[in-house]
Order: sequence, then C-alpha cells, then structure tokens
Amino acid sequence: MKLRMPRRRRDRLLAGAAALAVVAGAGTWTAAFASDDAPPVHREDQVLSMPGAGIDTSFFTAGAGGGAEKRPAVLLGHGFGGSKDDVREQAERLARDGYAVMTWSARGFGRSEGQIGLNDPEHEVKDVSRLIDWLAARPEVRLDADGDPRVGVSGASYGGAISLLAAGYDRRVDAIAPQITYWNLADSLF
Repeated sequence: MKLRMPRRRRDRLLAGAAALAVVAGAGTWTAAFASDDAPPVHREDQVLSMPGAGIDTSFFTAGAGGGAEKRPAVLLGHGFGGSKDDVREQAERLARDGYAVMTWSARGFGRSEGQIGLNDPEHEVKDVSRLIDWLAARPEVRLDADGDPRVGVSGASYGGAISLLAAGYDRRVDAIAPQITYWNLADSLF
C-alpha cells in the first residue's frame, strides 16, 4: 500500500516551495545587478536664492569629481504637487550614465519658498534660466560656449511643461524630453 499526503496539503507544500524558489531567485538576481561596479553618486543639496523665493536643489554626479570629466547636464523637473525627491532615483541613474543632473523643487513645492505660478515665465521659467546659469559655472559641466552649458530638460506633468517653456524662453536649452505635460491640445483648441 502506498502512502500519499493528502492532495490539498501536497499542493500547498509545492506552491510554497515554488514561491520560495522565486523569492530566492529574485534576491540573487537583485544582488547580481546591485553589485555592479557602478560608480557612487555624489549629491550636493543647497537652496539657491531667486527673486522672491529660495529654490531647494540637488546636484548629482558620479565618477571622478572636481571637474576632471566634463559632462552634459540634465535639469529634471517634478510633477505638480511633488518635489525634487520624486525624481531622485532617476537623477541618480542619469548621473551613473555620465550626466551632471540637477533636480529642484519648484516655487511653493517641497522645501522651496515662493508662490506657485503654474510655470509662469516671470517666475518658474526664469528660475530654470538661473539654474542653467548655475550649471554653466560648474567645473563638471560641458560648455558649448561661455555661460552656455550643454543642457537638456526633462520631466512629467509640471516638469514636462517647464521643459517646453524653458526651451521656448532660453536658447541655451539643447534638448527637451517632456514625458507628459498637463496641457491637452484638444482642450487648448476648443
């Protein structure tokens, strides 16, 4: 006579063993990719004075410091209601990929001061131009000309809209990659 476990108990044990194998495999996979010889990311936080506001910023680089390696810059904006902290992981990835990355909390968001102006050309857009000025003075950032850093702007929602506006108002913006904006063409036309 063969002895067998009851079907229900055996199925539970098999399901548990399969789940354990998946979890162990995922842990091994994560450890393999996390142990990459990725350079450490350096982060510099500061509040920059702008007319009518203090803008909370973070500047990210990886690899050799001190301006030994000139790199293009990326300004990375956050979505409406968010802050620079929402794009920190993306900024760190871009820094590891060889960019100098600046994130900031727009006026009235995060720890930045000032009043929200919905990407007002006289406030938020000029703030981005001042961030570009700051990047142009950094030894790590590649310049196209004196005071003109090689810079792109990206973001989603509020950050996507500011990338479009910044490029429209400041000729130094070399590239934009708005992921989405809060504008809708159908609503704008009708």
